[in-house]
Amino acid sequence: MDARDLAGRGCPATHGNRAVTRAGAVLPMLVGLLATGAEAQRPHRAGLWLETGGGFGYVRIASSGSTNVTSALGSVSYLRVGALLSDKVMLGVENFGFVDDMLGFFRGDTSSVAETWSFTVVVLWYPWRSSGLFAKGGVGAAQGTFTVTPPGGGPPVTARGTGVGLTFGLGYDQKISRKFALTGCLCADIAGIGDVVLPTTRVDDMIASIYHVTIGITLR
Repeated sequence: MDARDLAGRGCPATHGNRAVTRAGAVLPMLVGLLATGAEAQRPHRAGLWLETGGGFGYVRIASSGSTNVTSALGSVSYLRVGALLSDKVMLGVENFGFVDDMLGFFRGDTSSVAETWSFTVVVLWYPWRSSGLFAKGGVGAAQGTFTVTPPGGGPPVTARGTGVGLTFGLGYDQKISRKFALTGCLCADIAGIGDVVLPTTRVDDMIASIYHVTIGITLR
């Protein structure tokens, strides 16, 4: 065996070092690919999340003592905070509000302001992990506040009613960065406010149904 044969075969230690070097180069590539894949499959919300936004709403108010239904447009705002239960289910709490400055619900009033607020426990369900589409449902407490200026003048009179609130609808998270998403929602809130009593009238078992379109920002 001459020197050329020895050079062609090489030292076993040398071959071992080359294998280790190649493995060390491939390993970071595999880790990077796995991390990229995990990020691509990352749900739209993870861990603790916060969402806030607003939009426009349409309210219909009815009562048990009358067949008349009053409707009006107004503005809505909301704040939701929650946590991840699974890749498809989020649990949170929601504070929702609707305001209309000229409801005109009460007979004989010259102007009125209607505000409906609710505080509910909500569940967000994402049917597909790779999509931002979700369904929302929740239940909690609701309150209606009505401020009326009497037709004969005098200070405004405020009446309140408290009851049960329900919320449901469909929404979509559009990812804009790793931590933020734009969230649109087509939803409805139903507030069983109860009896509302004012000096000029009384409304029994008032129910406010609010349909609204909102857009918000989600920190996820």
